[in-house]
Amino acid sequence: HADRQVVLMHDTGGPQVKDAAAEWFVRLRHDAVSEGDRAAFEAWRNADRSHAAAYREMERLWAGLDQVERRAEGRSHNEHTIAAETGQATLGRRRVLRRMAIAASVAAMACVGAYGLTPPGLFADHRTATGERREIVLEDGSTVHLNTATALSTEFTAGSRRLTLHAGEAYFEVAKDKVRPFVVEVAVGSIEALGTAFSVRHKDRAVDVIVTKSRVAVTGPSGRSEMVAAGQGIHVTDLGLGDVTAVDVAKALAWRRGRLVFDNRPLGDVLAELERYRPGRILVMDSMVESFPVTGSFAVAGSDRALQTIERTLPVRLRRLSDLLVIVEADATR
Repeated sequence: HADRQVVLMHDTGGPQVKDAAAEWFVRLRHDAVSEGDRAAFEAWRNADRSHAAAYREMERLWAGLDQVERRAEGRSHNEHTIAAETGQATLGRRRVLRRMAIAASVAAMACVGAYGLTPPGLFADHRTATGERREIVLEDGSTVHLNTATALSTEFTAGSRRLTLHAGEAYFEVAKDKVRPFVVEVAVGSIEALGTAFSVRHKDRAVDVIVTKSRVAVTGPSGRSEMVAAGQGIHVTDLGLGDVTAVDVAKALAWRRGRLVFDNRPLGDVLAELERYRPGRILVMDSMVESFPVTGSFAVAGSDRALQTIERTLPVRLRRLSDLLVIVEADATR
C-alpha cells in the first residue's frame, strides 16, 4: 500500500494528525474556549499542510452531518447554520457529539420523495427494530420471517391475501390456498406466490426477490411480469425488471441463520450491510477503501466484532465518535 500511503499523508496526514484535528474541532466549539486556545490552534494548523487539510476534512464531515440533521428535523437553514470559520460557533463538547449522533441516527429518514416525509410503514401491522429479527404466523397459516428494520402490512379477504412490504426484508413461507392468491406488493411492483417460499428485500428504492421453493410471478412498474423459479432471483427498480439470474440462496439468505456471509465483496458494500443491523451510521471518509475486498462470515448480532475484525485485517482505521457514529478511514501506517 505504499502508493496509497504517500497520497494519504500528503492529503490529510496520518492517524495522529486526524486525531489532533478532531480534538481541536471539538475543543474550539466548547463554551469555555479561550483566546489562548485559539492562538494555539492557529499555530498547530499553520505548522504543517497536513494539519490544515485534516481540519478541513473535519469541517466537511460536520457540514454534511448538519445538513442531514436540518433536513430530518425540518428546520430552516438559518436556524441550524454552524459557521465554518473557527471560533464562530461555541458548542459544548457533549453537545457537539450529541448533534453528530442525532444526525447519524436520522440519516436513514433523509430520503427523496414521500419516503423523506415519514418513515416507511409508520402504521404497519408488523415491524422490527434495527437489529431485530422476528417470525410471525399469519391468519392463513403462512409464516413470515422479518429481518432487521422491516415493516409489513396485511389485508386478508374472502378472495385474496395481499401484503405490503413497506421497508426492510422478509422471507415468506406461503400456505396453500387455491381460492385466495398470495400477493406481496412493493413500491416498484408486486410478487405473486405460486405455492412457494421466497424473500423480498427493499434496498435504495429497489427490490430484490429470491425464490427458494417453487415459483413466483414478479410484476414490474410497467406491468410486465417474469417467472422466477427456485434458486433464482430478480432485481426490480422504477425502470423495470432486471434479468432473472441464478442465486447462491444459502449465502444470500444467511441472515435467517443469524449470519452475514461475504465472498470477495467490496468493503463499502459490507459496511452498508453491517449498518442495517446496528443503530446509527458507519461513514467512510476515504473513498479508496470502499473497494477493498472482504471475505468472511459474521454473526448478525455481532456487528461490533465484525468491525473489529475488519480493522485488524484491512488497512483501515475506525473512529467511534459516539455510540451512533463510526468513521472509517484508510490507515496510512499499514
